[in-house]
Amino acid sequence: MAGDAELRQQVLEAGRRLKDRFFVAANDGNISARLPGDLFLVTPTGVNKGDLSPDMLLTVDATGKVVAGQLKPTSELKMHLAIYRRRPEVQAIVHAHPPTATGFATAGLRLDQDVILPEVIFGLGSIGFAEYGTPSTEEVPQAVEREIGSCEALLLANHGALTVGGTVMQAYFRMETLEMYARIRLVTLQLGGPRPLSSEQVGALMRVRESQGWGGQSGTALDPAVVELVTQAVLEVLLSPRVRRD
Repeated sequence: MAGDAELRQQVLEAGRRLKDRFFVAANDGNISARLPGDLFLVTPTGVNKGDLSPDMLLTVDATGKVVAGQLKPTSELKMHLAIYRRRPEVQAIVHAHPPTATGFATAGLRLDQDVILPEVIFGLGSIGFAEYGTPSTEEVPQAVEREIGSCEALLLANHGALTVGGTVMQAYFRMETLEMYARIRLVTLQLGGPRPLSSEQVGALMRVRESQGWGGQSGTALDPAVVELVTQAVLEVLLSPRVRRD
């Protein structure tokens, strides 16, 4: 586990990237990381995520009590703590409003159906969908807690998106993967519909993901066998006679 100073720098870097990629606007979004001793580093409310400094971050305990820091913690603190309780292996959480993924969330459209990219399986596993809850209330953590057990990314109905990881940057990169996938998925809808991977192909990719230990872990380089499997899976989809050609 990274030390306090290193974690603060990772949170600041993730915050800058969220702002630069317009995954957040104004003071939207929040980031957190697990510290030793059942403590958590969290971003403050009312601050643009690209303008954070190390001293702005707060340390809270498992009940949400501030034990270090001068500002007020994020209003979504309850949601973060609920995830950490549900998933002890999760070390970091990023919540943002990436436009395309948030568009799917607002339209009530799931992204875990008609999987079209192996990279989504490898990077996210599955993408959950948490029903709407009033922000800053118990409704949101309860909805998220029901869904987060089996996925690394969530769409939050009429709210945004959330990703978790073994490090702050892994959680952030999963947000990038989620948004890129949402953009590609939107394009496929505009072009007449996706050419989805079959359930057998998705199952094979999930087994590879599990065997490589990618679920909840930091990045691992692909080996040649994985590359070959992904290539075969994609070619099977593209050449399948069941794929719509119109």
